[in-house]
Amino acid sequence: MQIEVLSTGAFRSALVQLAPGEKFVSESGAMYRASSNIDIDVTMRTRGKGGLLRAAKRLLGGESLFFSTYCANGNSPGEVGLAPTLPGEVREITLDGGGDWITAGGSYLGSGIDVEIDTQFQGLKGFFTGESIFFMVARGRGPLLVGAFGRMEEIVIDGTLTVDTSHLVAYEASLTYRVGKSSSSWTQSFLSGEGLAIHFEGRGRVLVQSHAANEFGRALGPLLPERSS
Repeated sequence: MQIEVLSTGAFRSALVQLAPGEKFVSESGAMYRASSNIDIDVTMRTRGKGGLLRAAKRLLGGESLFFSTYCANGNSPGEVGLAPTLPGEVREITLDGGGDWITAGGSYLGSGIDVEIDTQFQGLKGFFTGESIFFMVARGRGPLLVGAFGRMEEIVIDGTLTVDTSHLVAYEASLTYRVGKSSSSWTQSFLSGEGLAIHFEGRGRVLVQSHAANEFGRALGPLLPERSS
């Protein structure tokens, strides 16, 4: 399997090249093109158990209810083009079985067939952030594709880091986090427009995005014409 991230800038996509019989999984609806020998199977889960329950939790987490599995049939290789819903960067993460990656809602794009995708309940932290109450957990071995709204940046943490709740893409499970105020006081946090933030601690990598979908929606909404009844 080979994965190539296409283009640069705001409209990146991924081209997954599969050997005969090889499979790849993506969020349902992510495919924008495929070679003629690619078969597509739509299911509620990847590896593991709990198809319906996992699907329901993914839906609450801002992800699609279904996964699409692509397989190159016959004796010829095939290819699949995948793209996120929002314009931005796409990045491949290689899982080696030594540690899990956790993605924020809407960031998961696709993964190898041997990567298990599950959901992680954030508890009260999810309610306080105003974001999804579920994160997606990727474990196993193989490639993991994530997408960002705008530019994606990788930050290596050895200590602490504060990330705005709307700008988190993914992070290594070796990190712990708490949700708290973004500034020195609650008043300053909300007057600055930042509100709550995620405070990471430990050693590991974090992927962040330069733009926030919820802020973009709030800015765009008043500019749209009213719907006719």
